Amino acid sequence: MELIDDAKTKKSAEQIEKLIIGTWEFEKLTDSNGKTISEITHFINDTITANEVIWRPSMRIEKNGTYELIGCDNPDNCESGKWEYDREFKLFRMTYDKPRYNVPIDKLAPGLLEQLRESGSLIEFTKNEIEFAEITQTELKVFELLESDGTEFKYNLIVYRKK
Repeated sequence: MELIDDAKTKKSAEQIEKLIIGTWEFEKLTDSNGKTISEITHFINDTITANEVIWRPSMRIEKNGTYELIGCDNPDNCESGKWEYDREFKLFRMTYDKPRYNVPIDKLAPGLLEQLRESGSLIEFTKNEIEFAEITQTELKVFELLESDGTEFKYNLIVYRKK
């Protein structure tokens, strides 16, 4: 926790809450050294890999405390809700209008949905918390944390430009 706290923006909560208002368009994903990443290979198991072409939705952050993800590749993946900046933990928290799940519940048979609930395999998500590496009038850099053993801070940066 301390490693990421040291890397977060040093802007005050008041500055962040003012600067965040607006529409932020995804520009690129970079590694911690600023090198652009255009594709990531995910290893599913010993024989299956998947290549992800890097893209993230844009964000519209309103002064009234609401937000919306826009330009999603799949409209079902776009979300909206309320936002707040947690001053104690220095987190930007987005609470969804509708919960999200680890499986597409609208496509499951009712019996299977109930089995997943009973087994504890159905996971409900109600919010997303992100941490800012930097925010200016025109640029927002958000940490995308990578797997780590806890002794080092591994991350990529999602870079947005204000529209």
